[in-house]
Amino acid sequence: MAMKIRVMASHGPLRRGLVPFLVYRAEAYDESDRFREPTWGCAHDHESVEHAFNCGVAWLNGQSDESAVEMA
Repeated sequence: MAMKIRVMASHGPLRRGLVPFLVYRAEAYDESDRFREPTWGCAHDHESVEHAFNCGVAWLNGQSDESAVEMA
């Protein structure tokens, strides 16, 4: 099953200031799912898109290692 990673943004907790800041989370979904329902999502917030994406890629790399072990 081919998986893809996406990064979702949402408003973070309120801080002082006029502009609310954004927090980012990585999600993985099955490439063939036409509705792109997430099969995994990181449980913590990231302050940058890059950090969230790297979190998702690290999870995805861990999944491919685990599936190789299960097949052996």
